[in-house]
Amino acid sequence: MQKQIMKKNLIYVAGMLFLASACSDFEEININPNNPSTVPANLLLPTVISVSASSVEGSELGAAGQFVQHMNYIGGYNESFGRFNITGASFREEWNGPMRNIKDVNQIISIAEANNQPWYKAIGLIWKVYTLSLMTDAYGDIPYDEAGKGDVNGLEFPHYQSQEEVYSLMIEDLKEANGILASLSGSETVDDDILYNGDLNKWRKFANSLMLRILMRESNKIDVSSQVAEIFNNSGEYPLFQSSDDQAVLVYNNTSDFYYWYIQPENRPDDGSGVTFGDNYRVSEAMVDSLAVRNDPRLPVYAAPTKKSFDRNKENPSEPLEYRGQPAGLSALQQSSIDKDDYSVPSSIIRSESRSFLMTYTEIMLLKAEAIVRGMITGDAAAVFADAVRASLEKWPAIAQDDIDAFMARPDMVLASDENTALAQIWTQAWIDSYLNGFEAFANWRRTGYPKLYVSETVSSNIPVRYIYSDNEQNNPNLISWTTEHYGRMVNENDMVWFQPQRWNNQR
Repeated sequence: MQKQIMKKNLIYVAGMLFLASACSDFEEININPNNPSTVPANLLLPTVISVSASSVEGSELGAAGQFVQHMNYIGGYNESFGRFNITGASFREEWNGPMRNIKDVNQIISIAEANNQPWYKAIGLIWKVYTLSLMTDAYGDIPYDEAGKGDVNGLEFPHYQSQEEVYSLMIEDLKEANGILASLSGSETVDDDILYNGDLNKWRKFANSLMLRILMRESNKIDVSSQVAEIFNNSGEYPLFQSSDDQAVLVYNNTSDFYYWYIQPENRPDDGSGVTFGDNYRVSEAMVDSLAVRNDPRLPVYAAPTKKSFDRNKENPSEPLEYRGQPAGLSALQQSSIDKDDYSVPSSIIRSESRSFLMTYTEIMLLKAEAIVRGMITGDAAAVFADAVRASLEKWPAIAQDDIDAFMARPDMVLASDENTALAQIWTQAWIDSYLNGFEAFANWRRTGYPKLYVSETVSSNIPVRYIYSDNEQNNPNLISWTTEHYGRMVNENDMVWFQPQRWNNQR
C-alpha cells in the first residue's frame, strides 16, 4: 500500500514538472517579437519630444498665453482662462500629459544605462529637465525625483519637492548631461532625433542654454552671478546657442502629425485671407499695441488684419488694412456688445507655421544682455540686445531685410543707458519673442513684471501667478500633506511661485 502511494506521488511530481516545463516552453514560444517588453531608446525619442512641443503649443492658446496676454478668446471653452474662472479641472491634461511623458523619458535614461549608450542618457536627462522645467515654472513645487514613476511599487503617489530644490536638481542633471556629451568621441549615432537630427553638439548647446534659463529664473532669489559668468565666459566648457541654427525648434512633419489638418491649403478659407475669421481666439490688445506703436514688422506676422478692414481692402485696395487686438478679460455682457470682426485673429503665417519654438537664440542673447546690465558679466549690452532683436525678426522669412534694417535703426530700439529702462526694454522684447510659447512668456513675465499688463475692471481678481494642480492630482496624499505643511492649505492661482520676487506685484 505504501509503495502504491509513493508511486502515485512520483507520478504526480513528474506530471507537475512536465507541466511546468511545458508552460515555460509555451511562454517562450508565445513571445511576440513585434511587441517587445522594452524598446530601443531611440524609438521613444520622437514621442517624448513631440509631446512636450505640443504642450508648448497648447500653452499659447490655453491658460498661459491668455494670462500673459498673447492671446484672448471671444468665446468658447478657453474663454474661462481669460477671465481667470479656473479650477483644478481646467488643468487636468496640462498636468497629466507632461507627467505621462516623463515615464517614457525615464525609460530612455534606464535603457541607455542598461545598453551603455551614454549619449541617449544625456538626451534623456536634458529632456527630463526641459519637460519638468515647464511644469515647475507653471505649478511651483512638483515631484522631480519620483516624477513619472507611478508604475513603481510604492511610488504611485510621488512625493513633492520645493521649486528651489527642483531647480538645483535640474542644474545637476544638465551638468551631468553636458559632461557626458563633452566626453564622447563624436562617432556616436543618434537615430530618430526629430529635434536636432542626431547632432549631439547642438544637444549640448541646448543643455547649457537651458541651464542658463534656469539660473536666470532664480536670480531674484539667490545669487547666481558666479554660475552665470562661468557659463558665459567659458564657451569651451559650456557652449551655448551661437546662432538661430542652434536654437531648439521642432519642425513638424506635416505629412503625418496632428497639425496636418490645420495647415494644409485645402483646409484654408477661400476668401484669400488664409485665416478663419470665425475662430474664437484673437490676438491680444497688449500684443498688437506693443507692436503697432513702433511699426514693428512682426505685427503682420503675428496678427491678421481685422475682417472688416480685410473686406474693405478686398473691395478697394486703397482702403488700409487695420490691426486691432482684443482687450483682456471682457465680461459676457461686454463680449455680446462687440463685433468680433473688429479684432485680429492670428495671421495666415502663424496659421501655416510648422515650427514649435521651444527655446530661441534670441532668448539667450536677451539673457546675456540682462546679465551685462545687472553686472553679472561684462560686455556691450546694447550690441547684444540689437543682435537678439534682429534674430527675433529674422526667424520670420516673411519679413523683408530692408524692413528689419529700418526697424533696428529706430532710436527707440537702441538699448537705454539707464539700468531700469534697459531692463524694461529687454524683458518686453522677451515677451514679444516668446509669442507661440505661452509657458516661457508666462514664466518670464512673473519673474520680471514686464510688460505691464491690465485686464478689464469686470474681472474680479488679479492675473493668476501659477497654474492650479489638476483636480485628480489634488487627491495625491503627498500633495495634500506637502501643501498643508508649507502653505496651510491647497495652493491656488494667487500664490506666488518661489522664483517670483516678493517686490513684484500684480495689482491693477
